[in-house]
Amino acid sequence: MDLLADVLSTTQFKGMVYCQTDFTAPWGVRWEGRIGRAGFIMIARGGCYLECGLSDKPISMATGDFLLTSRARPYTLRDTLTSPVTKFDDVLTQANLDDNSRNRIINFGGGGTSTKVVMGCYDFDTGGNNPFLSSLPEFIYIKAEELQSEPWMEPTLRFLSAELANQGFGTSIAVDRLTELVFVQAVRIYINKQQSGLHASGWLNAVGDTQIGKALFAIHSNPQEQWTVASLAQYVDMSRSSFAVRFKELTGSSPLDYVTSWRMHKAESLLKQGDISLFDVANLVGYKSESAFGKAFKRQTGSPPGHVRKRDNLIIPKPTPIIR
Repeated sequence: MDLLADVLSTTQFKGMVYCQTDFTAPWGVRWEGRIGRAGFIMIARGGCYLECGLSDKPISMATGDFLLTSRARPYTLRDTLTSPVTKFDDVLTQANLDDNSRNRIINFGGGGTSTKVVMGCYDFDTGGNNPFLSSLPEFIYIKAEELQSEPWMEPTLRFLSAELANQGFGTSIAVDRLTELVFVQAVRIYINKQQSGLHASGWLNAVGDTQIGKALFAIHSNPQEQWTVASLAQYVDMSRSSFAVRFKELTGSSPLDYVTSWRMHKAESLLKQGDISLFDVANLVGYKSESAFGKAFKRQTGSPPGHVRKRDNLIIPKPTPIIR
């Protein structure tokens, strides 16, 4: 089993390009952040300075550079460090655009040297139980030359740019799928960096650990198994106490808390499919009765299982803008 694929397949995330911008000097834009959204920016042409939590000093971004924002944290882009900064909300207002537009074109700035930026966003329907998303850093910054470590990343970004430029039949669906692929590829590059010796944290670090990664594999492959700390420790050939300490050290959760959290995340995904009975969902994630499953699900998520199905039957709006 591919653990990353398993987590993402139950996350139900959607990607879209929010806008293409032509910023002309002098210019500066600040995004304040929005809860529950992730996003990306790609410098299609030109350059700018990025000010965010990655560094105490501004980062100089050039053509082809890529930034993934996984949390609702503010950041600023501007052509020079002395250029005035405008909130992105105000830029939208000036352009007479609203949150229902997509693939929009925005022109902003003083009319000087041009910097073109592609901006996208991701909407994650996670229910707050996804250990993978919480383990990602606030920002993943990938320079153009680093894209070569993921063979398809640079061609995907070029294909995305071409689709946006041509606006042919089926462009919107092609662009959405490409932005989702970009997310997976960006995370791959980040994981490869960690495996090359940089520090990783949380779930991603645990996946790369020989023994704890094996335990995670077992939990994800067989959520219906009646796992105990002792049985997981035995499975990975560790003592019970050493396993429990190491597992919490890497994942931030106790083994059984993680088992429960993943079961409920998996159950939520199954419930949204709509064609599986509550009894079968309970059995698939390790519960012998609907009652026991229902209590555990509500305790973990705050809502009974039936509410998930009702909520999922409503029309889900398109993702709202990249974090502002």
